[in-house]
Amino acid sequence: MKWQRIASFVLVMALIGIAVTTIIQKNTEPKEQKTTVVDGKKPEDIPGIAIGQKAPDFTLRTLEGEEVSLSDFKGKKVMINFWATWCPPCKAETPHMVTYYNEHAKDENFVILSVNAMSTERKSTDVEKFIDKYKMTYPVVIDPRGEVIKQYDVLNFPTSFFVNTKGVIQQKLNLVNEQQLADVVKSLD
Repeated sequence: MKWQRIASFVLVMALIGIAVTTIIQKNTEPKEQKTTVVDGKKPEDIPGIAIGQKAPDFTLRTLEGEEVSLSDFKGKKVMINFWATWCPPCKAETPHMVTYYNEHAKDENFVILSVNAMSTERKSTDVEKFIDKYKMTYPVVIDPRGEVIKQYDVLNFPTSFFVNTKGVIQQKLNLVNEQQLADVVKSLD
């Protein structure tokens, strides 16, 4: 009986030692960057959505019916922001975007092109109220059937693509604040 207790004690201590060694190794090994995989494809394998690729052009309308295209902003730094009125993180980031845009857009050759996911909204008046409430002064266009959202492979809201002056996607973020905007816009060439 005594030898069984000793054997059990040695076994438990060995297992604890292995567990501690494994934890230490995992915490000290260099971390690999995780790559998002969608339908078995990495972003760089999906045309038009990966960092380093040319941003696909699109044309949508504002609530007033005016056509706006991404290509209208050729030569500018562009944040393409996909959002919806019912999305709490969208509500949280919008005041940061409005403030940054109003204070820095002109000096930094920067524009926010705001794409509302109208196909997920209850009614267009919700979008109007949102724009008024947050005093959004940058271009807001409506994606009525979610075609541009699919084109950019947007999986959640908000999602923003940052495009440099050459039309190349340089950054993708899901939620921004003023400091992040400043850092990213400064890094765009």
